[in-house]
Formats: sequence, C-alpha cells, structure tokens
Amino acid sequence: MTVLFVAHGIDEAVYLGERVLVLSSSPTVVQDDTTVDLPVERDRLTTRRDERFTGLRARVHAQIQQAKKGAPGASAKVRP
Repeated sequence: MTVLFVAHGIDEAVYLGERVLVLSSSPTVVQDDTTVDLPVERDRLTTRRDERFTGLRARVHAQIQQAKKGAPGASAKVRP
C-alpha cells in the first residue's frame, strides 16, 4: 500500500514519511528525493532528538531554500 502525504511543514514531512520529495519552482520537477532512515515505530519526543532527524530536517530545509531561489538540487530529475 502506498500513501502520499502533502505536508507543509518540514518536521511533519520527515516524521511521517519514508521518503521526502522536494519540488522545484516552475517548471516543477522533483528537486530532491530524500530517504528517511528512521525507525518505523516513532515517538515524537525521541525522534525529534535523534541526530538523523535533525540532519534530515536540515537537508530538506536546504533543498527548499534552493527551490525558492530557482536553483536545481543535486538530484533534480525531470518528471513527465
């Protein structure tokens, strides 16, 4: 089963997801595809203190800042 969440918060996206896709500005492409390597069973307080969580959050934030500037991400891929 696949579930797609559209999140507007970085913490929410990293906490809920197994992958986080950051979209570019127009024309829209997938700018970054980050795999969330956190345990499946998550607890908000413990997870938010995990160094992996803070690193993932920083990566996603940096990709969003690049998208705002119109700069392509390291793994930008054109989608049909």
